[in-house]
Amino acid sequence: MMNSNGSRKSPGRIAPTSSNQRGGQTKLMPLLSIAARWLLGPRKTSHRSGMRFGAIGIAAGIVALIVVMSVMNGLQRQYIDSLLETTSFHVRVTVDSSHLAAVMYALKSNSLVRSVTPFYETNLLANTESIGRQAVVRVMWISPGDAARDTGFCRALHMNPAHVQKSLEGGMLMGAEAARVLGVVDGSTLSLRGAFVSPDEGIQQYSIEAPVSSLFKSGYYELDAGLAMLDPGRFGKTAIFAHAPTLGVKLKDPNRAEELASAFAHKQGVQGVESWNEYNRSFFSALRTEKIVMFFLVSIIFAVVAINIHYSMRRNIARKARDLAILSAFGASKRAISAIFTFEGLLIGALGALFGIGIGVPVARNVDAIINAVIGALEWILSLVRRFGLIARVPDLRIFSPSVFYIDGIPSHIMSSDIAIIAIFAIVFPVLAVRLAYRRYRTASPLEVLRSE
Repeated sequence: MMNSNGSRKSPGRIAPTSSNQRGGQTKLMPLLSIAARWLLGPRKTSHRSGMRFGAIGIAAGIVALIVVMSVMNGLQRQYIDSLLETTSFHVRVTVDSSHLAAVMYALKSNSLVRSVTPFYETNLLANTESIGRQAVVRVMWISPGDAARDTGFCRALHMNPAHVQKSLEGGMLMGAEAARVLGVVDGSTLSLRGAFVSPDEGIQQYSIEAPVSSLFKSGYYELDAGLAMLDPGRFGKTAIFAHAPTLGVKLKDPNRAEELASAFAHKQGVQGVESWNEYNRSFFSALRTEKIVMFFLVSIIFAVVAINIHYSMRRNIARKARDLAILSAFGASKRAISAIFTFEGLLIGALGALFGIGIGVPVARNVDAIINAVIGALEWILSLVRRFGLIARVPDLRIFSPSVFYIDGIPSHIMSSDIAIIAIFAIVFPVLAVRLAYRRYRTASPLEVLRSE
């Protein structure tokens, strides 16, 4: 048989096709179908079992990460909310006395602002003369009306607005832990001593005698152990009232604090503006570092699972050498075969992420109830054992016992950004493990494999 240019063409030969051409003509769906059949096919194989355990390991790692990060977020949010709603505020503005009214009006007229509260603060030495106890407390002078109108402030103290206003009008509102240290209760009189520097007379001392009208417990130990509040109209005859008060600004959206700070930084009469990020920089940096370190420590689970997937896949690829050689003989390129294993790694990660998120989110939302149910069951079993005289008493099995910890439950707050990052990690690790496992077999010759078969 002659071709168009007159040369003879062999009747039984097929023109060779380059691997790049074959790879370009290969569709993704057949490759994905092969990967799904190897991973989820009805026939039980060691390959399928190994990959299934890999997906289960990924799911377990996701559940652990979601629960750990949610509990950490819950604890941090509890402390941050207490701090921002009481002493920190979202934005703190210091102003010149002559421009105080104008700046307050401008702030209250701003659409971002929720409330504006003038206050004074300083550290004073609290002394209980009857029993001789002393402690340094942070004293805030805040108007009873302003405090009562700030619903976030009252909520952080776990008090209703009417109670807050009545307490400040009657005397001192103090943290429960500070009162315990000083040995005072409702109705006790506390002496507060401080000092200021006078340009004419040097260091001058002053003291305030105030009755303790009520105690609050915010749930944040640093506040409860070191904060006291007074009415400036009744206890405001001190030297610190010679200058204008600090304006505590709370926003509808705390994340826009930098925007408001930038808008008022150069306004006439404003001497300084600090957002809550700047004012609590060291505290929030420590929390952020703790969260990042904890995330990477717990994500080691993914690395361990990925190593197991890698070695399991290496063994399975060796067993599938004949199948891979047949695929190559039928025209599949090395890139296409590599894509099959990439899809398999994606399926492992996606299935693990799906099941892990599906289990981890409900567990994280109800972690306190789940732990309390387990503890209740254990205490019931121990009470039965006690009836038989095998143990003397039932111990306190609560994880956060009030005798040791300052919280009585496990708070939880799930953040969608954390779940997204965890899911990405869960998918990337198996893909890398599978691709690295196949890499060493890419140079294997299909002809040699089939000949050995």
